[in-house]
Amino acid sequence: MSPDVRYRPRSLAVVGASPSRFVGRVALENSRALGYAGRLVAVTPSHREISGVATVPSLAHLDEPVDLALVQVRADRVLGVVEEGLAAGVRTFVVPGAGHTDSGSAAHDLVQGLQRLRDEHGIAVVGPNCMGVLDLVTGAAPYIGTVGAQLRRGTVGLVAQSGAIAEAFVNAGPRVPLSTVVSSGSEAVLSLADHLRFFAADPETTAVLAFVEAIGDGEDTLAACRELAEAGKTLAACVVGRSATAQEGVQAHSGRLAGAARTTAAALAQAGAVLAADLDELLTLGEILGSRRPINGRRTHFVTNSGGEGNLLADIAADVGLELPRLSERARRSLTERWPLFSPRNPLDPWGADEYQAIYPQALRVAADEGGDLLVVGIDQQQSAGTHEKDLGLFLAAALREAVAGTTTVPVVLSPASQDPPEELAALCAEAQIPLLRGARPALAALAALGRRAEAGAVPSPLTLRPAVSWHTGPLPSTEDEVLAALAELGLTVPRTVRVSTADAAVAAFTELGGPVVLKGVAEGLLHKTEAGLVAVGIATPDTVRTEADRMLTWAAEQALPLDLLVAEMVRGDLEVLVGFHRDPVFGPTCLVGLGGVWTEFLDIVDVHVGELDEGTANGFLDRSRVGRMISAARGGALDRHGVIRALCAVSRLGSSSADISAIDINPVIVSRTRAVAVDAALTRTV
Repeated sequence: MSPDVRYRPRSLAVVGASPSRFVGRVALENSRALGYAGRLVAVTPSHREISGVATVPSLAHLDEPVDLALVQVRADRVLGVVEEGLAAGVRTFVVPGAGHTDSGSAAHDLVQGLQRLRDEHGIAVVGPNCMGVLDLVTGAAPYIGTVGAQLRRGTVGLVAQSGAIAEAFVNAGPRVPLSTVVSSGSEAVLSLADHLRFFAADPETTAVLAFVEAIGDGEDTLAACRELAEAGKTLAACVVGRSATAQEGVQAHSGRLAGAARTTAAALAQAGAVLAADLDELLTLGEILGSRRPINGRRTHFVTNSGGEGNLLADIAADVGLELPRLSERARRSLTERWPLFSPRNPLDPWGADEYQAIYPQALRVAADEGGDLLVVGIDQQQSAGTHEKDLGLFLAAALREAVAGTTTVPVVLSPASQDPPEELAALCAEAQIPLLRGARPALAALAALGRRAEAGAVPSPLTLRPAVSWHTGPLPSTEDEVLAALAELGLTVPRTVRVSTADAAVAAFTELGGPVVLKGVAEGLLHKTEAGLVAVGIATPDTVRTEADRMLTWAAEQALPLDLLVAEMVRGDLEVLVGFHRDPVFGPTCLVGLGGVWTEFLDIVDVHVGELDEGTANGFLDRSRVGRMISAARGGALDRHGVIRALCAVSRLGSSSADISAIDINPVIVSRTRAVAVDAALTRTV
């Protein structure tokens, strides 16, 4: 397979090269320092050579085309340089500048101009507003940041929409063994999907890290993720933008709670990606994936030199979902026969039972023979540690390497604190392909995420983002009772209700329904009735019904709001659940399930599924969700999960039926052991 010259150019020109400016010379110096064997050309009319590289006045003066040109000029000059390069036979460009903050409207004009040239000439562009591309396979470095001598070459690809994140990985030196780094920037031409496809086809890359801020084409990106999965390459992604600020202006629960970042993360996870909570976890995933040792599950054995630290690791392991099997009787006997006062358990702390040179190799072999997925040596290792402590770390890492030889157990050295480890230990672990991790929580969370992915099994089914298909006629339902009625036609259980317009009629409805009732105000476009004081729960007498009805109708009259009243039977249960639908502008129909009631947004316990739901996919989604686990593990017996599945299928079908529906909220579905009843629903139209 010939190399993709968009990322691995055989020849490289740096436009705007300068000996006096860091950015003007750094790409040339990086390429030379990394041993780039291709042709380097500096482009400037002001000098004959820069950093030992011969110059030409412009791309028009090239005696033969180059594969790639790094264009480091003002935003208003970039298009002219690109057009000049096109005339000279250049087809790939990296544009590091022209961010909106520094270039204003010129940045917008540049994006449009580059897209026009793409459509007319088929050019490829990385950027604008990026750090560029750093290829450690060939040493080509059309990249405008410093590349340190400790940067470790390997098989992990990185694409980051933030230039600072690309720098963070490059500046991390030996931590993540990288193949190619792509800082994608504004993605005027080449998108995240294009970069993922390069890595999927690249024989030098075995895993990919992605830092994602926004996705423009959901279907194309998910198709690229599937190509990675089919190539057997793990994608680990950190998606940012979950804060409330990003959700301003969205009214419905389902719109706020299934915001862009959460939906993007759900889509990537459904496409097979492992999600990182933050940058520390993404770095850690890169270290693990760079070892090229496949993790098969979450069964973990710890060996430490501290009981307290072992307990800390056990606590965090429980938090993140690692499994700590008990030591077998055979394993216990093999240790207590020689050390009868030793009390073996998992985590295993042999410290003090004998000289560490005698007991730790045996303890590690015993743990490795238990057939777990992970064997983690937990020991503090910092560059500032004393000689004895550093020697202990080296000894345990070497013993760990020997202990797992011939097994499928993945060895890990973990320093629970977050400081950088000694260089000697890092070198030993790199040579032995042992992940050397720092920081207990990000390390264990990353290991658990990879274990869960392995347990999930085969390549995920493709996500198909289908347009809405109408299945009903007439106007869309608007008020609560109309929405509930439409959902009831689709299999949802709803309470008995009577809609009235006067206090006398409300009292009559109370008598008809019998027992305690709920009284609510209903009006088209009225979403949050509780906040407006238009919900009264558990009314048990006719007089109270009349008082509450008069209060609500008086308030509505003062607000000039046409208001009816809904009298509904009182439904009781064990758990209030939110079930919702949201039409995402990138990924289309999405569904969500979470804890419902008035604390929905505060608790924010919500999971999202991208795509439409039928009974089978709804069942799997509920199984994966936190609310689903609560329903299954309820004290006294499982709650009615089938009713919640019907609710999910109903909102999916109704929401997907019309492009005019942007969101549906059922909040709450009241779930007991025998039934799940939707007691409130709202539909939001597309603006």
